[in-house]
Amino acid sequence: MIAKLPIIAPGITCGDLLASILVRPRKEIISEFTLALSDFIPVKYIYLTNSGIASFYLILNALKEKSQKKEVILPAYTAGSLVVAVIEAGLKPVLCDISLVDFNLDREGLFKAFSPDTIAVTGVHMFGVPIQGIEELKQKIPPDIFLIEDCAQAMGSRAGDKRVGSFGNISFFSFNRGKNLPVCGGGCIATNNKEIATAVERTTTVLKNENFLSKLAILFRIFAFSLVANPLIYGLGYPFISLFKDTAPPKDFAVRKISKFQARLGAILLRKNEEFVQARYHNGMFLLHALENIEGITLPQINEDEYAAFNRLPILFKDLNKKEMAKKRLWKNGIETSRMYLKSLHYMFNLGYKKADFPNAVYFAEHLLTLPVHPLVKEEDLLKMIKIIKSV
Repeated sequence: MIAKLPIIAPGITCGDLLASILVRPRKEIISEFTLALSDFIPVKYIYLTNSGIASFYLILNALKEKSQKKEVILPAYTAGSLVVAVIEAGLKPVLCDISLVDFNLDREGLFKAFSPDTIAVTGVHMFGVPIQGIEELKQKIPPDIFLIEDCAQAMGSRAGDKRVGSFGNISFFSFNRGKNLPVCGGGCIATNNKEIATAVERTTTVLKNENFLSKLAILFRIFAFSLVANPLIYGLGYPFISLFKDTAPPKDFAVRKISKFQARLGAILLRKNEEFVQARYHNGMFLLHALENIEGITLPQINEDEYAAFNRLPILFKDLNKKEMAKKRLWKNGIETSRMYLKSLHYMFNLGYKKADFPNAVYFAEHLLTLPVHPLVKEEDLLKMIKIIKSV
């Protein structure tokens, strides 16, 4: 089959792009997008940047103003860019293992990782699955340790009646390609804490604008990303497209303001983001219910009071050969899958840990396969995925 459904795809229409380009740039667009995000998350204070990782880096610098501590706890399976940001901020990354229940940080491992030098815990809502019991977890974290929510993959997810990003002391989101609000770059910092917001504001007011070449590159990436969402174009162009897929954490990153074009497009997409969120939830839960109780695979547990705006659906295959078989059969039948991050963080970076540390994260990285659940996935695609995985 030539046509291939991509693992990630935007819900950007030609009308969205034209509206973003043809509307005359206004100074107010940044504040309009900020206000819309503040209502959606919801939190009192929002600060826009050029990426999620830049947002995390600025948060760390703001927290350094309030504490002399140096250690930032991260789950051992997550984006390597988080480690890069922690080190760039002059702090020390400390890892804890992950849970094989909700695929987020393991609570027992987290509390063992605490030390007198811990400044912050980074709670990552991986794949859009909310951290189980995050409200209770926040209460158990010592008051002198900040909880940073990483919502890069989880925009729109809820635990109880609250959106993720509103539980911790501070949080950040990403608007990069493949995220739940994809404008090929951009991110934001969100908090309800006025003191922390004041510190963040000091770090963001000095940020520079994207230069002209960067703006052109952003425009090109958004057009290209929208174009290849078409399965036929994606399948035909895959040999070229695959050259641009990220396979390693960045060695460095820029910290700038979001472009006005991205803010305009983000504001347009945010108006229909609830529709996108519902599609992600429906597609993910459809697969979960159909695949539960199948011997040989492990699925993330979603509690009744949780609403997961899945970025993609993670599945663990006990048998590595069957995982590869499923991946090949799905691709042959027009469905792209992904291994996501190929290694645990202590395999990516020399952080002073032993290879045998964090066994759950190591197992997870080896046995994981993720399925597309974005708004362009159709019911026939879901049924095809279910049939193939059951056959394996």
